[in-house]
Amino acid sequence: MAETSVTRRRIIGRITYLALALLILFVQLIPLDTVPPGLGGTSLLPITQPRALAGTETEVLFDPARWIGPDVLLLLTLAWVVRRPSFVSALAITAVYLLADMLLQRPPGLWSGLVLILTETLRRRARSLWTLPFMLEWATVAGGVIAISAVYRLVLSLTVVPHPPLGLTLLHLMITLALYPAAVFLSYALFGVSRPAPGEVDALGHRL
Repeated sequence: MAETSVTRRRIIGRITYLALALLILFVQLIPLDTVPPGLGGTSLLPITQPRALAGTETEVLFDPARWIGPDVLLLLTLAWVVRRPSFVSALAITAVYLLADMLLQRPPGLWSGLVLILTETLRRRARSLWTLPFMLEWATVAGGVIAISAVYRLVLSLTVVPHPPLGLTLLHLMITLALYPAAVFLSYALFGVSRPAPGEVDALGHRL
């Protein structure tokens, strides 16, 4: 009975993660920034350049409004991987982030690969993180996010791919890291994602 309960909880956790990830991507694609600045919209204008073809149309190099908010999908993924690794498989992370790369017009595979490396590193260290104070867990996650963000920006620079100014990138990074505790709290309060209790075992009888 206990084994069935653990298996059911894992399946529900995985379905919930995928549903939340798709919801976050859907919200990111909604054109929410259509309100004029005087009515509460953003005053940051996207940087554009003329299209290669003749005409007056332009293409957006990057939109500051997409960079000043937190990376909610990354916060969700990291909080769940650290606290309940069985809820977030490597395959699910790969699929979600490859889809995000395509929908958000990022270089396919670059950010998703870096996130996968970070999450698998945290997954292997999850058991040791469960015994640490939250501040050390937060610092570990923050260090990993800073590392992959630096690599991502370096690769974009070396390949001459348009990317946002350093100031916006740092602001985006700081907001994301500052909200990690909120992501952990909401994951626990709304979905029961917490550190395993001492002595808790998985469906195979292995101690978590």
